Amino acid sequence: MSRQTKRFYEFGSFRIDLTERMLMCEGELVPLTQKAFEVLLALVERRGAIVSKEELMEKVWPDTFVEESNLAQNIYTLRKALGQAPNGEGYIATVPRRGYRFAATINDTLEEVSEVEPAVKTESVAAADGSANPVAGRNGRRKVMAIGAGALLAAIFVTAGWLVFRSTRSPEPFRQISVTNLTNTGNISSVAISPDGKYAAYGVMESPLRGSLWITQLGASTSQQIIPPAELQYYLLTFTPDGRYIYYITTADRTLYRVPTLGGPSKKLIEKVERGVSFSPDGSQFVFRRHVTDRRQAVLFVANADGSGEKEVASIDYPESFEYPAWSPDGQWIACAAGHSRGGKHMYVVAMRVGEWRWKPISTQKWRWIGQVEWLADSGGILMVASDEHSASRQVWHLSYPGGAARRITNDSASYVRMNMSSDKRSLVALRQSQVANVWLIPAPNSTVDASRFRQITSGAGGYPGRLSWTPDGRIVYESEVGEAATISIMDADGSNQKNLLGDLTGRVTVGLGTVTSDGRYIVYYSDLNGGVRHIWRMDINGGNPIQLTNGTGEDHPSCFPDGRWVVYTRLETKGGGLPTLWKVPIDGGSPTQLTSEFTMRPSVSPDGKLVACIYASTEVWEWKLAVYPFEGGPPVKIFPQPPGGTLYVAWTPDGRGLVYAVDSDNDASALWVQPLDGGSPRQLARFENDRIFGFDWSRDGQYLACVRGLWATNVVLIRDFK
Repeated sequence: MSRQTKRFYEFGSFRIDLTERMLMCEGELVPLTQKAFEVLLALVERRGAIVSKEELMEKVWPDTFVEESNLAQNIYTLRKALGQAPNGEGYIATVPRRGYRFAATINDTLEEVSEVEPAVKTESVAAADGSANPVAGRNGRRKVMAIGAGALLAAIFVTAGWLVFRSTRSPEPFRQISVTNLTNTGNISSVAISPDGKYAAYGVMESPLRGSLWITQLGASTSQQIIPPAELQYYLLTFTPDGRYIYYITTADRTLYRVPTLGGPSKKLIEKVERGVSFSPDGSQFVFRRHVTDRRQAVLFVANADGSGEKEVASIDYPESFEYPAWSPDGQWIACAAGHSRGGKHMYVVAMRVGEWRWKPISTQKWRWIGQVEWLADSGGILMVASDEHSASRQVWHLSYPGGAARRITNDSASYVRMNMSSDKRSLVALRQSQVANVWLIPAPNSTVDASRFRQITSGAGGYPGRLSWTPDGRIVYESEVGEAATISIMDADGSNQKNLLGDLTGRVTVGLGTVTSDGRYIVYYSDLNGGVRHIWRMDINGGNPIQLTNGTGEDHPSCFPDGRWVVYTRLETKGGGLPTLWKVPIDGGSPTQLTSEFTMRPSVSPDGKLVACIYASTEVWEWKLAVYPFEGGPPVKIFPQPPGGTLYVAWTPDGRGLVYAVDSDNDASALWVQPLDGGSPRQLARFENDRIFGFDWSRDGQYLACVRGLWATNVVLIRDFK
């Protein structure tokens, strides 16, 4: 074993390893993206001096066009990772209008160490700053797609590294797994791994309307484009068992195609294919799902590998559905998620024997959401991406088979939304997703607002999940994240003086904002602070004196009557498939009163207190609509035909003459619309290219609309070493 001399920068409990380009804290890796590390290194090397934003941009992003906000976001990431210095101040100081300064004392040391590979290190196969970058501009200049709200997709939340779960008492599998970044551009639409585990194919969103298909060799920094950019996106990729072809579905027409793995012409196979395909072990057939709306059923079909011989094999009645079927390695079973995710835990895993096609539940519990499932090598267990609670992030779980016991094997603050395993079941690729959002102010418009008048009042990678509410004195109460805990915070209208109102809630999984009462005395919210079930709570405007107002089967999304006497909220019934309905309860607590009996949720009380707007769905067609009910109860007085989208909640205009709602388009843009209460045509209030809207609320004087806007940034990770 040879030895070498290595150089380190040390400050506080941190050490920068210049040879390995890693930040360590007390011997443990601090996960950072490459760009965040380069920003830190640039500041440390100039410690004590003011480094201008221009200098940092030129050093970290040479010959690259990015927005200045990308630097601010990396500074935010570093501050969050470093915390406070021993003197109680931050390590990185902002010098107004000049730049940044690293404020801590640095020790520059040399050490002779054994030349061995570190126990934990960062990898990046298709990094945004390497030759394998799938998003490239002309003449070799890399242009990163601008993300509204100043968010560069690359770098805030993706932390390549290791997730380690150790147990000295049990040899259970998956107690130690390695997770490695394969991309950090954040604009990945889909991923699949080749049967031999040597390659990964992934779709890249070149722009909201254009996508391309790439393949990368795992373990080597080389990527190859196999389908050039076109006016569509590529989703739900699957390799054939022999690895010769990649099957994919396009957003344009939900049609299944196949393309040779190393590129070539695509061949159209079947139309109206949903949720991707899964192959039999010999590759002769695949299974897929399709909705048959005139029968009100979700149906599984089996077809030959060339798309011929389509045959219906199983069905389930609405509102339940089948999700992401998976063929077992022994060829005898097909498993998939079933149920629905409309409030409560109504999803489960089913399996059916090939040829018999009678499905039966195999999980011992129900879930809020289940996505893709993958069989393990011996067909004796299943991995799946799932969420067991309303606000818990979507993680990878192990489900025993045939026992049905479930255990989580990842534990990220981000969410896993897709996954795919190699044939030997030793490698898994997944899409890992995180929110990048900030709070913006929009001046009150007379018509569609010019985007140049929007003003961003917060900065950073996230911490703003969505809901917010103005106080009468012009402050903003908002849902926030402190570390890994969801909480509620308050700030001034310019984004300053941010304060967490609920204290340390680490380990609590559900906290959601409702509204501030019109007199400014109380904040009404929902939480499962007493364990397991969400209820309506109120607290003083300063965060003190929390009081539980309801004790039903599960309540959320409260809205207050203008005089502050009543709270309207959604209650989820335990019977009848988890039907949500609207209820009201006195602000001081007491007996609740039911307002609706239809599928209704997320209420908003009108400014005059006479009406309640909400999201409505007919159980006949299960399409979201806007509805307006009398506050005293009774049938709806208005049901508007157009479906809302995006945030799936509604707010009143300050004059009470219209309803504001958000709609997400297929090209990842969002718009706010106003539906006149008199039934006129809706008009667009504001549009956000490349951004989604997570929440919004009017100021009490009607002069501003505050909204949380941003996006879900998605990257590919490789999971190995299932030990």
